Amino acid sequence: MKNTVINILRILFCIIFASMAISVFFHPKKSQTNILKAVLSNSKEDTTLINLSNKHSGRFNVIFESDDMTQADAAQKEFLKLTDKSSLQPDISTGEEISDLLELYKTHHKKLLSQKTRTELKNNNYELIKKESLERLYNPLSINLLPLEEDPFLLFSDYLSMLSQQNTGDLYEIDGKYYTILKLTLKKDISLSPTLLNLEMPKIINTKEKIEQKYKDTKIYLTGSPVHTYYASSKSMKEINLICLLSSLFIILICKFYFRSYKLLLPIALSLSLGMLCGYMLTSIFFDSIHILTFVFSSTLIGICVDYSLHYFAHDNDIKLIFKSLTMSMLTTVCAFLVLLFSHIELLKQISVFTSGGLFCVYLFVVLFYPILCKNIKPTPANFDIFTPFNKIPQKIKIISASTLLLIACAGLFKISFNDSITDMYRPPKFLANAEALYNKLNKNNSSPLFLLITGKNLQEILEAEETATKDLDQNSFSSLSKFLPSIKQQKENNLLINTLYKKELNNYASFLPQNIRTNLLNTSDEQEYLTYDKLKLPVLKDFMVDDHTSIIILQNETSQKLKNSQNNKNLKFIDLKNDISNKIKHCRTSCLKLILPAVLILFAILSIIYKPKNAAKIILPPLLAGLFVIGILSLSNRQINLFHILSLFLIAGFSLDYSIFRYNSTKNQTTSHLKSNWAVLISCATTVFSFFLLAMTSFRLISSLGFILSLGLTSSYILSLVLMPDTSAPSPKASDNI
Repeated sequence: MKNTVINILRILFCIIFASMAISVFFHPKKSQTNILKAVLSNSKEDTTLINLSNKHSGRFNVIFESDDMTQADAAQKEFLKLTDKSSLQPDISTGEEISDLLELYKTHHKKLLSQKTRTELKNNNYELIKKESLERLYNPLSINLLPLEEDPFLLFSDYLSMLSQQNTGDLYEIDGKYYTILKLTLKKDISLSPTLLNLEMPKIINTKEKIEQKYKDTKIYLTGSPVHTYYASSKSMKEINLICLLSSLFIILICKFYFRSYKLLLPIALSLSLGMLCGYMLTSIFFDSIHILTFVFSSTLIGICVDYSLHYFAHDNDIKLIFKSLTMSMLTTVCAFLVLLFSHIELLKQISVFTSGGLFCVYLFVVLFYPILCKNIKPTPANFDIFTPFNKIPQKIKIISASTLLLIACAGLFKISFNDSITDMYRPPKFLANAEALYNKLNKNNSSPLFLLITGKNLQEILEAEETATKDLDQNSFSSLSKFLPSIKQQKENNLLINTLYKKELNNYASFLPQNIRTNLLNTSDEQEYLTYDKLKLPVLKDFMVDDHTSIIILQNETSQKLKNSQNNKNLKFIDLKNDISNKIKHCRTSCLKLILPAVLILFAILSIIYKPKNAAKIILPPLLAGLFVIGILSLSNRQINLFHILSLFLIAGFSLDYSIFRYNSTKNQTTSHLKSNWAVLISCATTVFSFFLLAMTSFRLISSLGFILSLGLTSSYILSLVLMPDTSAPSPKASDNI
């Protein structure tokens, strides 16, 4: 009967696994490299933040530096000539496009006014208008794009002057060096696809190197989101391969020097492969895309899942001896990872599903299939004992050790400080950081912009809302769609203001024009055709539209804070990408802090039901002290605590409870070889710690934070389990024992 149930479970395992594989095969999911996707959720507000950041996901800058202005300009033209026009385009208009744009603006010039001139006309400041017009007229550097017969006050030139202030130009001179900036945009499908991006960016980098070789005195810098994404994803993939290779080598060495057999490698490799595949399939089923950092973290499955195989072989392939311990180990670890589902962070949710699914799959494979597959695999573990000295540690030393750890933890709590900044999660390579600093210096942009969200039922409603929100702002302090495209309502008002100006001041002001021309200007009927979005084919306009019903106003410098703090704008929706994301991370951190005590109590309750409260306290004490200890160490070493340090406390508890559980069960179960169990726990800890230690060496701060604290915490917890939970009931091993 029992064998029948096990066979049914094996068949169900195969059917479910095959069903998931078929589903994922026909509905494959793309990988994701967007950094914000790693730290934000799928809520509407977070989606707006992500969409806003994605507006520039394909834009990057090429900075040319040279001692010779003409060489910098020549290098830029050469670079643009060599770019693949099918995959990217310049973020500037061609001469033909600019000419078409000017012709369109000229056609509607009587509906276009700068905000300053518009305000003066509404206030009837005609004398000031005439004075400014004469200054433009007699300025030898001014360019009249319309003949005086059509625009005697040069109001159109004034409007274009306002638009030109949106850009500082692409030629700069700093400290004797000349710089030009070429702004390019990758097509959306390329910028959002890691595979396509990894194909296109090497071409751009290769073009950069060719230009630098041709123009020896010119240095080229690349900045922007696609550049960071390419280098980060490329490095992450290399780190994944290295971690997997080193972890695999570590397991091979264990099989060689402890188990003295390579036969273990085949079932271990098979179980790990199935676990990784199961984790991938479950993540594909529950998420729209899989973040590349999920794959980085999932490489730790090699260190975690191999524990089940090691315990199986260390206990003479007898699943009955370790079934209870193995099951409790799986449940506590999976529960620890499932806590990440409450973090509200997309990446951590994916890690939770990927790792929990992989762990459960490996557990089932070991329990159900190892008794069949591993019948002929009989390893002979090494015969030496390093654990007896821990059993002989005096009680006084144990009390002092535990008290010291508590003292360090308490001292650290007094110095604890938190860092929720998004910049703490990603530190770009030095050459990219220097390039971004240079770009900000050239653009005099040392602070992140503030975005004002404007919503409306249609485009005209959006434009009118923008004009209302910015009517009292300095025109140089913001960028908006309504600057390039006034609403039809404002175009009508502008046309009326200009006609009123003509009627009142034209004859007095424009005496340089013949009377018949002045008469024609006064008698010109109002045009009924207005400038619209469809007619104005300006690429920059797309940057202001988040979706069909939402636009953004980009605010700069102190004016943005004045607008934000104004009592009249309390209902406006402002977005500061950097601060808003950091605030969301802070909210997640505080939520996780509140979950720590309930999580400990839940684990204690589960253990109490199975092992009784007194024994449950012994089991849970080592991981609890280890978690407090590592936080204390971080604080005393002046390292700020971030969200991922807090989340790692849950993982320390889930992983290291295994060590205490196995040690406790081996102590109480007299049929179990205590030395074998101790070695299984040690090797289990070593493989897990080694995997997390490798993660601590990765370049991405989010993952390295978890890796560092987990490797330190698990090591501390294991040592504490030896000190605080001695194997007192174990018989002293004899040299002749066949272990």
